[in-house]
Amino acid sequence: MSDVRINLLKEVKSAVNTASFAPTAERIEDAKKAVLSLMSYVEGLEETPKRKASKKRKQKAAKATPETRVADHMDRAFHGRPDTPVTPSKRKPKADVEAARKSAESVSRHTGAESRAKRKAEAMTEAVSSSHDERVASLEAKIDQLTNTLAVLMDDTSHDTANEVSFSDLPFDPTTTM
Repeated sequence: MSDVRINLLKEVKSAVNTASFAPTAERIEDAKKAVLSLMSYVEGLEETPKRKASKKRKQKAAKATPETRVADHMDRAFHGRPDTPVTPSKRKPKADVEAARKSAESVSRHTGAESRAKRKAEAMTEAVSSSHDERVASLEAKIDQLTNTLAVLMDDTSHDTANEVSFSDLPFDPTTTM
């Protein structure tokens, strides 16, 4: 049945296009015949009664694995009831600084962080003081060495050398201007 419909539509299309692009009396008559045959086919169709919608079955959910069941149970235990709205509190909470400080101190004592911090601070002060004393001693040694070197240079420059010429040895008076 669909082959007949397809062939009729092809014939109508071909005949109408031929008559449109190169119209002659014979081609126009062929196009009308093709359209009439398509009209008779359409009039011959019978109306089919509408089918009632069949009830669709819901797909059955797969059974949860033991891991999924445990995870769901943990989520429910942690989060409480699902999809419950959160209502904000009317009063604003105030922070208790002293209670927080005491709690932090007890935690640091319990974990040993307090004693580690004390040992680290003592080690730092000892390292700083010993390194300070060592630096001062090193700088003093360098100053002494530089002083000695400068003294030696001063002693060496006090002697006359071969490059020095006194003003009296010159054939002219360099203090007079021309």
